[in-house]
Amino acid sequence: MDTLETVYILLRFPVLTETFITNEIQELQQRGVHVRICSLLPPKDEPVQHVSEQLSKDAQYAPALWSWQLWWAQLYFFLRSPIVYFALFFDLLRQPYPKNFWYLFSRRMIIFLKAVALAYMLKATPVQLLHTHFAWLSGAAAKVISKLLNIPFTVTVHAYDIYVLDDLLCLTVRSASRIIAISEYNKQTLLERYPDLRADLISVIHCGIDVDLFAPSDRGSSETSLAILSIGGLVEKKGHAYLIKACQQLKVQGMDFQCTIIGGGPNEAKLKQLVSDYDLEDRVTIAGPRRREEVLDAYRHTDLFVLASVVAQSGDQDGIPVVLMEAMAMQIPVISTLVSGIPELVHHGETGWLVPERDVASLVKAILHLAVDKSLRERLGCEGRNLVISEFSIPQSVNQLLEVFRNVSYPKG
Repeated sequence: MDTLETVYILLRFPVLTETFITNEIQELQQRGVHVRICSLLPPKDEPVQHVSEQLSKDAQYAPALWSWQLWWAQLYFFLRSPIVYFALFFDLLRQPYPKNFWYLFSRRMIIFLKAVALAYMLKATPVQLLHTHFAWLSGAAAKVISKLLNIPFTVTVHAYDIYVLDDLLCLTVRSASRIIAISEYNKQTLLERYPDLRADLISVIHCGIDVDLFAPSDRGSSETSLAILSIGGLVEKKGHAYLIKACQQLKVQGMDFQCTIIGGGPNEAKLKQLVSDYDLEDRVTIAGPRRREEVLDAYRHTDLFVLASVVAQSGDQDGIPVVLMEAMAMQIPVISTLVSGIPELVHHGETGWLVPERDVASLVKAILHLAVDKSLRERLGCEGRNLVISEFSIPQSVNQLLEVFRNVSYPKG
């Protein structure tokens, strides 16, 4: 058992799609680590996973802007250490504003005030370490709390905070005691962008999944109709539009299939229109967001998992999608693209199949190839699960994470 006292500083908790954070916290707690969850923003009125619902009961939330507790916290730290208070405030505000100045400025103001309020809430707590996910607003908040309370913090960087909203990336990674990258690709990106960062302070720790929960099952698939599944937010980087276009080509070629896309997001109307334009209503279903139990059921009725990830026009891209790990753990053959850290999980021809991004012809060819070769699908599924068990399971990831936490909390010498 580990008695480490850790606080997770999160922008918002819980969030339906951030199961990797929930899984991580739950595994740490099972190891005896005392994890306190502090959320800067209140949860949205939307469905959440059941396990996240349970964790949220013990979460602490920063007070609202009009709350006297928030302003009392400002007064406390201002009187206690005015130089540190204003240094942190102006350091945050002086970070670059690549676009949307007033939006970013207002977000930073709000997060600073809430971070100070969380610091006040934590000042009498025996905390040894702060940890946060994403080097954006939550990363900046962790830095503020760290300096006010003189507690080290670590950060896990993903993708959105590196490739899209990266205005606070430099501030966060240069302040953190240790940085955790979810892929080797992301680690190399950080080192190229900030050459003075020490490589030994960046650990590559993959997001992990519960390989017992996501275990193979008898899918009982039809001998004639191929069941294709894709899961991911309805945003450009997930490449759903290219999968829909591939489905149109598969239909033209006479293939019998059903494709289900699970997820929600701003491109829902556009994707549904694309399905309609290609006359695919009888073949492609955009099912919306689903809880984990429903996702598991979808996996159990799937022959082939496809995630046609792309680098979006904004620069946004996947890290290593957790849904690929889940599908592979269930011995479902996967097809994806050569984007970001995906090849670290999907080894072409060994644990899955890879095609170039935005290449509909190659995607169609890959689907047809795997559809007619059942033995290949079985081999890819088996090797895929073996890889996930050895390198992408939640116990494996948390073992590595705990080593980082201990090294920061109990420095040698």
